[in-house]
Amino acid sequence: MAPIRRIIIDTDPGIDDVLAILLALAASPEEVEVILLSITFGNAGVQCCVRNAVALFHVIEKELEWRRNRGQLEGFDSLKAFRPIIAVGAERPLEDQLLLADFFHGADGLAGVHSTVSALDVDHLIHQNCRLKGEKSTQHPHLTPDESWKTLFEMRPGSEATNPQASAFSTSSFVASKLAAHKEILRVLRENDPDTITIVAIGPLTNLALAAAEDLETFLRVKEVVVMGGAVQAKGNKTSASSVPANGLAACASWTDAPAAMPPTEKSTSATSMDGWIRRRAIA
Repeated sequence: MAPIRRIIIDTDPGIDDVLAILLALAASPEEVEVILLSITFGNAGVQCCVRNAVALFHVIEKELEWRRNRGQLEGFDSLKAFRPIIAVGAERPLEDQLLLADFFHGADGLAGVHSTVSALDVDHLIHQNCRLKGEKSTQHPHLTPDESWKTLFEMRPGSEATNPQASAFSTSSFVASKLAAHKEILRVLRENDPDTITIVAIGPLTNLALAAAEDLETFLRVKEVVVMGGAVQAKGNKTSASSVPANGLAACASWTDAPAAMPPTEKSTSATSMDGWIRRRAIA
C-alpha cells in the first residue's frame, strides 16, 4: 500500500529539526515516505546542517545494528522501506544579511555534539564550513561521521546527480544528491504526479523560493506546503506572533525570500502554517 503522505522535508537540522526527522523516519511505511531532505542554512551554517543530517543517519545505522545484535525490535520502518535523498541547498538568504540561530542551537547546530567550541571561535566556525581553528577534539566522537562524508556531495565529471558509490564514505541509509536542493525539489515534483508530494518546510524558505523562481509551473505541482512558522499560542522567535519562516512569508523578509522570488500566477497551492507551540509540546 502506498504511504498516506509522501514528503519533502526542507530543513536546517538543529536540535528541533533532528527530532522531527527522526519521528518521520520512525513512522510506518503506510504513513509516511520521506523522499528528500533539502538542506538550508538557519539553525547553523548550511555545511553544519548537512553534517548534522549525515550524522543523524550515521547514528541511526549504529542504533539499528545495536538493536539487531540484541534481538530487539529495530523500528525505523519508513527509513528501511524508502531511502531518502539528501541535497545541499542555500547558504544564505537572497537578500540582506545572514542570520543564524547558533546562539540557541550551538555553533554546530547540535549544542556542541560535534566540536568543543569557545565563544570566540563561533564566527570562524560558521564561515569556514564548520571547521575549528586547529581543534580536533569532539565531545562525542562516536556521533560524528568521518570527514569523508563531504565527498558524497561533490560533483565529478561524468557522474550522476545521485550516485552514492562515488565516495569513500559508505552509507546504506540515504542517497546523496549532487544537485542543488532547489533543483532536486523540482526534479521530485516533475517525476511524480501532481498533488502527490507535500513539502514540509521547517527552516528558512530560500530553497523553496529558488525552486519557484526557476520553474513555477513545476513547483505548483506540489500538493501542499506545510510551514513551521506560526505562533498563535506561544511567543514567536522572530516576532511576538511568528516564527522565523512565517515571518518572512508574510513580510518578504530575507529569512525566507519566497514571496519576492515567486512570479505572479493565477494558479495556487495549499499552504498550512504549523504553530510553534505544537513543536514545543511535542518536544516536551
